[in-house]
Amino acid sequence: MALTESIVKEAAERFGTPLYLYDFDALEERVEALQAAAGPRFTLAYAVKANPSLAVLSFLEGRGLSADVASAGELEAARRAGFPPHKLVSTGPSKCDRDLEALVREGILQIHVEGSDELQVLDSIAAREKKIVTAGLRINPPWGIAEKRTIIGGPGAKKFGFDLESAALELESRDELGHVVIEGFQVFNASNVLDAGLLSENAEHVVELAAELSERFDVFVATIDFGGGLGVPYSDDESPLDLAALSAGLARVARRVASHARLAEARLIFEPGRFLVAPVGLYVTKVLGTKRCMGMNYALVDGGIHHMVRPVLLGTPHRARVVGDPGRERVPVGIAGPLCTSLDVLHPETLLPEPRRGDLIAFENAGAYGYTESMPLFLSHEWAAEVGYRQGRLESLRRPPRVSEILDAQRMPFD
Repeated sequence: MALTESIVKEAAERFGTPLYLYDFDALEERVEALQAAAGPRFTLAYAVKANPSLAVLSFLEGRGLSADVASAGELEAARRAGFPPHKLVSTGPSKCDRDLEALVREGILQIHVEGSDELQVLDSIAAREKKIVTAGLRINPPWGIAEKRTIIGGPGAKKFGFDLESAALELESRDELGHVVIEGFQVFNASNVLDAGLLSENAEHVVELAAELSERFDVFVATIDFGGGLGVPYSDDESPLDLAALSAGLARVARRVASHARLAEARLIFEPGRFLVAPVGLYVTKVLGTKRCMGMNYALVDGGIHHMVRPVLLGTPHRARVVGDPGRERVPVGIAGPLCTSLDVLHPETLLPEPRRGDLIAFENAGAYGYTESMPLFLSHEWAAEVGYRQGRLESLRRPPRVSEILDAQRMPFD
């Protein structure tokens, strides 16, 4: 990561803390590396849910990526950032009518349908809009990649997609749909996987499933979507995803697709999110004070889980460091925020130079599911800023709403 300690300090001085700081030079490098590993046969559709910053979205669109949107709000963000409809797909459970209406009106490449009711509603909306909609069935097969902490994948019952029996029923009766054409399949059954072999093997299973369903039900397959799942290491005992091994595995997948006559024209899609943006982001906080309680050292910082809830939500703290390591003796430290709950712990215990008031503590891998997964209204603290760095320039990416502005939007009608 190209963010030097002096850049982090400058960002904190100019924009205040807490703040999210994204390195767009590093983001460009990660995009180019993944594009090279995937090869020309695969479309990369950035998962907007990972980080919906308009600056991030427009940057990725300018580098040839497509995008995956999970709501009408994400659709609007992607369109504002410059993504054309034909470069958008949509995945997400419990799409409301407003979501489906927006997706149909925009005419995106494909809507991944997750259940029978959704398919019927989509058909009704398409009829009302007088459009023919291309859909893919999201399949929940009885196999998957085991996750350290189940986020989206693994075998068994879940809210995502059709099981194979339900998918078969829909495919058998698809001629009853007047305005939806099923032309693809998606299997998104893993998250934050660091083993390239498992990712490639899973993709091969998805290809075989798509071929089987295409043959059995005479379905033209325009797209095979493998979802996301490309991981990044959050702890020191984890190794980064091996892109060379992934590239070799995806080349085998591409050859397998080419060998199936019914799949040869299919567009192959991956939906990377975390892999691209997590490592390029820092969450930067300032130490307000320190204390020792029952033998434990604490650094009390101005940020917390209202800005970055992932550490407590998943029980996986992010690596932390004191910015501009002062060379003090390293001691075990718990890092806690300002919220009135014992859950507000950004790291339960890590070795740091003994912190002092005014120190900056930066949390790594904060570019994905950080700002976007936060709960900033809790306790009415001010929101974190979002700042970008690119080729020597620091720029504000989002002006966070002030608490006073949020209060101005409320009413007191029953006085």
